[in-house]
Amino acid sequence: MKSYKKLFLLLAFALLSSPAFSQKADDILGIWMPSEGTSYIQIFKAKDSGKYNGRIVWLKEPNDESGNPKTDPNGDEILRMVNLKDFVFEEDEWTDGTIYDPKSGNLYYCTIEMVKKDKLEVRGSIDPFGLVGRTDVWVRMKTK
Repeated sequence: MKSYKKLFLLLAFALLSSPAFSQKADDILGIWMPSEGTSYIQIFKAKDSGKYNGRIVWLKEPNDESGNPKTDPNGDEILRMVNLKDFVFEEDEWTDGTIYDPKSGNLYYCTIEMVKKDKLEVRGSIDPFGLVGRTDVWVRMKTK
């Protein structure tokens, strides 16, 4: 009987401590740094749609060689650009969104999963199923 109690307590602890069970949609809000470390992305909730978006709020090198603000292939300024759009929270991840790569000018399907309180796995892919793409790890930036 004692072994059943121990097993029950162990399972209960595992379930309650799992991030998937305690995660809330707004946990993603904040400023995040992709693995390259050359930019910060602020993830915010759109007031009109309630969807989650991300804006580039800091660049390590905001200007090009001529001293002008860096732009994407379309000529749009990269700093303050919204490059994550239209994410909705479903179960334990943010889905149905897109991520824009300002270096290449390409738009990708994207899903975001919070693997720890201060760590995201951001997966961009060329197909809607996420089969062909890559995953990047983003860390939350501490704010004062």
